[in-house]
Amino acid sequence: MRAVLTILALVAGLLAGGVARADTVPRHVDATPNASFNEYVPGAALLEGQLLAPCCWDTSRQTLDIHGSPIANELRMEIRRRLKAGETTDAIKADLVRRYTTKILAVPPDNPLPRMGTVLAIALLGVGALAARMLVRWRKKAPEVPVGPVPAPASGAPHDEWDDRLDRELDESD
Repeated sequence: MRAVLTILALVAGLLAGGVARADTVPRHVDATPNASFNEYVPGAALLEGQLLAPCCWDTSRQTLDIHGSPIANELRMEIRRRLKAGETTDAIKADLVRRYTTKILAVPPDNPLPRMGTVLAIALLGVGALAARMLVRWRKKAPEVPVGPVPAPASGAPHDEWDDRLDRELDESD
């Protein structure tokens, strides 16, 4: 059974464009039942969330941190062991990409999604600045509205026909 899996992995690697070597073919072994992934290892969770489980590249595309296959568990243990030994997450990631090609990355290097956050943030800042500028211009153009009681006309102010008509209508409404 193991020989068949090795041959299938070699053929899949060649079809994917990568060169698979016999020593880098993922070994499907039984999951270690007593392996504890609850121990905190700095950087492990972040790295496991960035890598796909090799057995599910074409189907479920689950990352190592949520997948429970034997190969995923083996890679998780390897990552934790190497981090405890003092290797950096970048070195481990580069080694896994070398062994499994870029198909192991959850977000491929040519994916525009990581840059979209920056583009959206800049666009929202620009729209906000434009809205603030429009609001300031609108407030400057708005006429001043008196805030207190309306002053009575001065005694010497001219009295026109509209004032007379308003006075008559007010007298009639009482």
